[in-house]
Amino acid sequence: MVPFDARRTFGAITGSIALAVVAAPCAAFAQADSLLATRDAVQELVEEIGEIQVLHGETSPDLIEPLAALSLLHEERGDYEPALALIEQATHVIKVNRGLHTLDEAQLMRRSIRIERARGNAEAAWNEEQELLTLIRRYPHDARTVPIFNEIADGREAVLARYKAGEFPPEIVLGCYYSEWVHDDSGWRRSGCRSGNRYTVIGALRTEANSYRREAANIADRRARWLAASCVRPETPDNADERRSRRGAETERVYLRALRAYASCTEVKHEHAASTTASPEELSQLASEMSAAADELAARTASYEKRFGPLRTSYTCPGKVFPPPLLKSIADLACVHSGSPPPESPQLQLGRPRDEDPTDQ
Repeated sequence: MVPFDARRTFGAITGSIALAVVAAPCAAFAQADSLLATRDAVQELVEEIGEIQVLHGETSPDLIEPLAALSLLHEERGDYEPALALIEQATHVIKVNRGLHTLDEAQLMRRSIRIERARGNAEAAWNEEQELLTLIRRYPHDARTVPIFNEIADGREAVLARYKAGEFPPEIVLGCYYSEWVHDDSGWRRSGCRSGNRYTVIGALRTEANSYRREAANIADRRARWLAASCVRPETPDNADERRSRRGAETERVYLRALRAYASCTEVKHEHAASTTASPEELSQLASEMSAAADELAARTASYEKRFGPLRTSYTCPGKVFPPPLLKSIADLACVHSGSPPPESPQLQLGRPRDEDPTDQ
C-alpha cells in the first residue's frame, strides 16, 4: 500500500483526482458521457467527505464508506495511485475507530492487492497477500474469511496454469516454490528459490491451493455444525495443582481450545439469530451466553499466560520446524510454501505429482 501521510490533506488528494478525471481524453460520445458521470460521482463523494470532516473530524467512522467508494471509482478508471492513497486513508480510519487487525480491513486489502497486480507490482501484491492471510487467520470461525481463502486458492491455481503453459510468473520466486530440502555431507539444507525441479513447483502450488480450500471448507463445516446443534460448554479442569508443570500447561491448553470453540459457537449462533426473526428474548439469552463465554476465555487465557507464559494462538503452518525425516504425514505440507519462507524453514522435497502426466514438460 501507499504509506499514509497524515500531513497530506484530503483536499489535495481529491483535488488531483478530480482534475485527472476531467482531463481524461474522450474517444467517443459514450466515453465522454461515462467520464462526465464519473466526474459527477467523484464530485459528490468529495463534497460528502468534506462535509463529514468539517462536522465530525478527519477520522470519523462515517468517512470509511465514501472513501472506499471514491477509491473504487478511481480503480475502475485505472487511476491507481490515488485509489491506493484513498484505500490507505480508509484503512487508517478503520484502525482508529475499530482497532488493529479487524476483518473490516480485509476487503480494502483485497482491493489493494488487485490494484498492485494490475499495475504490475507483483512483489507488493504478494507481500500484502501474506499480510491478508495473517489477518484472516486471526478469525478461524468467521464466514467472511471463506471467500478470501477460496480467492487466494484461485490465484495459486492461476499461477500454476500459467507456469504449466510455459510462462514464469514472478510468484514462483516470491513463494520460493522451487525450494526443497536436500541432504549432503553437511546435513540437511535448503535449495534455492530461483531454479530447480519443475515438478516441485507444480506439487507445491497444488498443495498450497488445496490447503486454502480446506481451510475455507473447515470454517464452513464448523459453522454448519454449530448452527445444527447446541453449543457444548467444556468441563472446567481441576486447578488444584497450581504448579507450572508441563502436564498442567497441556491440560489448560486443551481446555482453552475447547473453550475457544464454545465461545465461537455462541458467537455464530448469536450472529445467525440476529440475522433472522429471532425473538428479543432469544437474542438476549444468546448475547448473555456469548458474553459470558468471551469473558471466561479472556480470564482463563490471562491466567494461563501468568502461570506458563505467552499462549501461542496465532496460526502456524505445520512442517516449518523440522527437516524431512521428522515430518509425520502429508498434512505437514499444508502450507509450507505459503509466503517466502525463512532460510531455516523446512520444505519437504516434492517428487513428481502422482497425477501429473510425465510428458508434461
